[in-house]
Amino acid sequence: MKKANEIIDDSVKATLFGKFYEKIVLGWFREKNLYEPFEGKPRIYWKDVEFVVGDSEPSRIVNEALKEKREDKQYCTPDGFLQKDGRYYIWEAKNWALWSEGKKPLDQLTELLFEMPLILATKTTYRNQEYHVTGILFSWWSRPEGDEALIETLSSLIAPRTFQIFFTADVLEDCIHKKYPWYLQLVQREKDRTEEFFSDLMT
Repeated sequence: MKKANEIIDDSVKATLFGKFYEKIVLGWFREKNLYEPFEGKPRIYWKDVEFVVGDSEPSRIVNEALKEKREDKQYCTPDGFLQKDGRYYIWEAKNWALWSEGKKPLDQLTELLFEMPLILATKTTYRNQEYHVTGILFSWWSRPEGDEALIETLSSLIAPRTFQIFFTADVLEDCIHKKYPWYLQLVQREKDRTEEFFSDLMT
């Protein structure tokens, strides 16, 4: 079985995978009984997000990012809204498998997360109803060396809300190995659509 980085090894494959990988991760959450996704996406209104208290560098960066969001936009739309045991979670997914921006993997992930003020959200709106946010879930392509300290810093920053990160490469390899029926059906459906597209280009 190929490793995820051997499968997603050029920009075309990465772009195609980027069109449906969120469905794979959400299906995997269900498969593992981790979280149950709602249909559709929630909103986080920036006016409802409070600045974090503290004078640390992470606090300064995320507060500055929140200030800019409040000035530029009213709200953001995270990639998912999930529940578990009557508690509610915001999910954001990034899948930059081949785009390092010229940075070391851990540096790229650290900068992205600290400049993403939705991690400070304490409530969200879903279908005109407000919910308390218990935790933030985040998906990234693969695990960078040294991520434990980053996760610990983020968890401390947003406590008592929780922070958890999932790595899409690990999810993909598990799905390929276990051959979950829903996963095979999803990939087959996307394969058919892609083949139809390329066939149309040739006729």
